[in-house]
Amino acid sequence: MRTILFFGLIAWVSVHAAPAMNVYTINTADQSAYHAWARASGPAMGESVNASLVGICKPITGAYNDDDLYAYMFTDTLADALAALPGNDVMKAEVAKLEISRKVMAREVLSLVKTQSAVTLKVGQTDAIWNTLAHVPNVDAYVKAVTAMEKAFHKNGFNDVGIQIFVGHSGGVSGMVMSGVIAKTPARLGEAFDSLGESWAKGPYKAVVAKRKVARGLSAMCETVYVK
Repeated sequence: MRTILFFGLIAWVSVHAAPAMNVYTINTADQSAYHAWARASGPAMGESVNASLVGICKPITGAYNDDDLYAYMFTDTLADALAALPGNDVMKAEVAKLEISRKVMAREVLSLVKTQSAVTLKVGQTDAIWNTLAHVPNVDAYVKAVTAMEKAFHKNGFNDVGIQIFVGHSGGVSGMVMSGVIAKTPARLGEAFDSLGESWAKGPYKAVVAKRKVARGLSAMCETVYVK
């Protein structure tokens, strides 16, 4: 089974509806050209579908193919996310400008059930992520455990590390839960993970592990190309 694994980066919460995320797995040998196109066309495409944020990620570990990229688009509601998937005239016009060979490997939709505020995103900024896709019997209990783990990080020198949680609705992520850790650099992510052996982290981390069965992990560097 081919499953995309991606952690979108966002730092806000909608109090009226659950934010959602569309993720497109793109395979292309010319990744530099695709990045350049995303920077140029991402804003117009995002505005055309009322997106709140658009970005692109290059995997570091865990990808199925070395040439995979993940383009993502956040919306305030699942309704906006689903409306954006077929595309519109603006999106089609921007895609037509992309003159390189590429293949869309997957399109996925997820809902955000826990956000983070440790990292504020800006256009042109890159951030490191680590995603864990898992089977979770009790999502509410899992969110509570992950929130406690995040608080423990913040109380012990890692207030620049955030954790988000998504629930998948389609394809290989259907019914699964994806948690993602975000920091400014891969090294900072590694420092946070190294600290899980400390006395203050063992209890919260054990509670997280007990509430999930991990299916896959992935790390990536992500660049924000549009923020509403």
